[in-house]
Amino acid sequence: FDARLQSTLLIKGHSYEDLTGKSSVFRELERAIISRRRVCCDYAKPEGEKHYPDLAPYKLINHHGIWYLAAQDGDKVKSFSFAKISRLRTLDLEFDWDERIEKTLIENDGIAFSGGKQQIVIKVDREVAGYFKRRRLIANQELIKELDDGGLILSARVSHAAQVLSLVRYWIPLLHLFSPEPLKPD
Repeated sequence: FDARLQSTLLIKGHSYEDLTGKSSVFRELERAIISRRRVCCDYAKPEGEKHYPDLAPYKLINHHGIWYLAAQDGDKVKSFSFAKISRLRTLDLEFDWDERIEKTLIENDGIAFSGGKQQIVIKVDREVAGYFKRRRLIANQELIKELDDGGLILSARVSHAAQVLSLVRYWIPLLHLFSPEPLKPD
């Protein structure tokens, strides 16, 4: 853009986590993914560090400004917050690339990849329907129906209740969780 046009624009977006000092680990993961080499690392969990001795790394994913590693751990695909990974080491073991995992990662809007997904149905009041029509605020969000009063009925397939409950709580009383019944917030 020329300077006059630039003065007419103001672009605001997500803030991104600070990865200062972790670029070498990021690059090592990129190389491991490209060469299809297994990695091991430690991962900071609330209950303390956990060692992962054998992960098959598939993608580095930026989701809402936060970087995650999507990797296969045994028979499960998991997401790991990049900032919580330490003592990463690339192993001298290759892994067979699974196209189904690749497809799952590409098609999934979120960062939860476990196979046991459940369908949720949410009613969105007309006052905030425009936000949900402009972009997906819920991972794997689908518009089921536009209501006569301007509201919406949405559906989404999620792996974990936390993917939805925090959003529903944020928008109370303008979002109503219809199903499944056990997920309804108190």
